[in-house]
Amino acid sequence: MTDLARLRVLFDELGDFQRAVDDGAPLAEAKPAMLGRLAEAHLLLPPGNEHLWTDFRWWIMHTWAAVRQEDGDSGSEPWRQFLAEVDDVLRPAPDAA
Repeated sequence: MTDLARLRVLFDELGDFQRAVDDGAPLAEAKPAMLGRLAEAHLLLPPGNEHLWTDFRWWIMHTWAAVRQEDGDSGSEPWRQFLAEVDDVLRPAPDAA
């Protein structure tokens, strides 16, 4: 499978996870798989395309805000942690800095 074909699969799978979480699947169950696919996609994504992750981060922040409004700080804490983990995954590699 080419890198581009694998990226397509990874993006499709990430979208499936997003929809599942939006439909009520627990973040805690989806998060490990999402972070794994995100890390793999980040490695395969050609340089200069990092802007693609903006929408993914936006989805997390939007959901975090909605959960916080509904459930307060304690309910939204997993989303804050998820955003921090996503940021860790998407950090440039030390040799790329």
